Formats: sequence, structure tokens, C-alpha cells
Amino acid sequence: MATPLSARPYLSGFEALSAQERAQLHPDAVPFQLAATLTTAKETTKGRSRGVVICLHGFTAMPYGVGPVARAIAQQGLDVVAPLLPGHGWRDRPVQEREIAKITPDRLLAAARDEVRRAREQYDFVAMYGDSMGGAIALTLAAEGLLDACAVTAPALQLPFRGAVLARYLGWLNFSIPKRLNRRFYAPCYEFENARAGRVLWRLSRRAKAGLERITCPVFVAHSHADRTIAYQAAEWVRDQVAGPVELQWFDRSGHVLPLDVEGPAVATAISKFFHQQFFRPLESPTPQSLITAQPKQIESKSPLGDRPWSGGPETTAIDFAFS
Repeated sequence: MATPLSARPYLSGFEALSAQERAQLHPDAVPFQLAATLTTAKETTKGRSRGVVICLHGFTAMPYGVGPVARAIAQQGLDVVAPLLPGHGWRDRPVQEREIAKITPDRLLAAARDEVRRAREQYDFVAMYGDSMGGAIALTLAAEGLLDACAVTAPALQLPFRGAVLARYLGWLNFSIPKRLNRRFYAPCYEFENARAGRVLWRLSRRAKAGLERITCPVFVAHSHADRTIAYQAAEWVRDQVAGPVELQWFDRSGHVLPLDVEGPAVATAISKFFHQQFFRPLESPTPQSLITAQPKQIESKSPLGDRPWSGGPETTAIDFAFS
């Protein structure tokens, strides 16, 4: 008998779900796996095994949010998996409120580590991309030496002041409040914030920031000075504290949800090229040790639009917990 979804630690991108299982999830929350589409990948690797990038979504968000980046990475010759992190993605709000209140930092990190373990069974090169909360998780695993490369967008290394205060002093309570949504573009998330889950995010962000100096693998970070959810200083902390090489790019026409905002295509291209360079660079070429700060080209693009359930770009919330 199959294990109920609610009893599973998380939903791996390496495992397909049945139609009945998918029906329990929001349509944009289903984990996915993409095969590399670069036709010259095998020839270019010169005998190396394939590479894979694990893509992690943000707080109260879904795998849909990392989709543009995942597709761009696959086009650069690497496989991609996008799991659904613990406590996220349920179709019915009562179930979602119940499950997200159960998350802990250890559960979130254990899910990401398990996805890396599964990847290591098949690939020599295992990298991770994370958006917001997913970025904090990715940086934590990079600090543990589990990744060959790491990319993050608007990494949640510090909550906004009010959110941090509430998470610290009221986060032991289990209550939910409405989320204020900015619907400039489609970004599926839930219409509430849970105080207990917010405290988990606060603890996770502190842990990720504390580990930056232990990161030695190549890191790419993208952020916006206009981000009203995660202060742009988070990207500067990564640039200044990570021990390995860091590439930083700014996308200032966007807000917090970089992959889905107006510069989303440029963000996806920059991240996919970073992973391509890390995987396909000649094995004999040493990794540069200098820090790099680059300014991206301003690429005109259209924002994804559509009337779908629970849409919104969560730039701010009633208690500033939103990191989707």
C-alpha cells in the first residue's frame, strides 16, 4: 500500500506521482524532472557523467516558481529536478494550514539533503539553485560541502524587521493571518501566513547566514535593490563572506520573485549559463578565486499573466513573512 502524501517527508522530483496523488496538490505544486536538451552535451563532457541541478522553491511557494530557471538550465545541457518541500503545495487550504505548521528547519534541510543523496547515485556533478527560502537552504547545503556549485536568487538570509520580531516572540503560537498580495504577475502561493512556520524560516535564515564563510564551491547570486521582502544586503553578504568564487548580478527592474518578474528571462539565462560554465569547463582549468561582480544586460520581456488560483506576487505581507 502506498504511503499517504501527508506521511512522506517531502515529494522528490525523482519520483513520479499518480493521478490520485497529484489531485491532492495545487496544480503548480507538482514536483518535476527535466532532461537536458542540449544535443552536444555528451560530446562536450568528454566522458563525464551527466550533471544535475536541484531547484528549490521559496516559502509558501511551489515548484512553478523555479520553472523558468529549470527550463533554461535543461537547455544548457544539465538535467533538472524540482522537489516539493515539506509542508507546501496542498490544494485544500485547511490541509495546507495544518501541514505548513508542522515544518521545522531540520525537516526542510533533510529533504534537500535527501534529494542530493538521490542525485549522487546517478550523477558526478550535483548543483543546487534556490529561490528565497530555497536559497537559504541551498547555501546551507553548500556550507556542508554537499554541492559542486550553487546559485540563489534573493536568498532569505534575514527576515524584515517586523517579521523577525514576530517570528522570534510569537512564532511559538500556531495561528495564520491573511497575506497581502501584489498581483503584478502570476506567482502561485498561499493567501495566508502561519506564525509557527514564520519562526522556522527565521531560524533557517540565521543558520544559512552563519554558514556563509564555510562555502568553497562556486556561487552565483542574483538580487534586486528594489526587493521589498529581502533586503539587497543579503546578496552582498554572500559576495563578501563566501570563501569560494562568487558572481553577483543585479536585476533592479524586478522585485522579490526574480524568476517570474519582468527580468525573469534574463535571470534564468544568467543562472543557466553559470551552471553550464561550472559543469562544462575543462577539467584541467582551475576555478578562479577572485570575486566577480557583474551588471546584467537590461533585457525587455513580458511578465507571465493569467487568472489562476492563489495567484500573486508576494512582495509584502501583513507580518512580512513572505519569501515565496
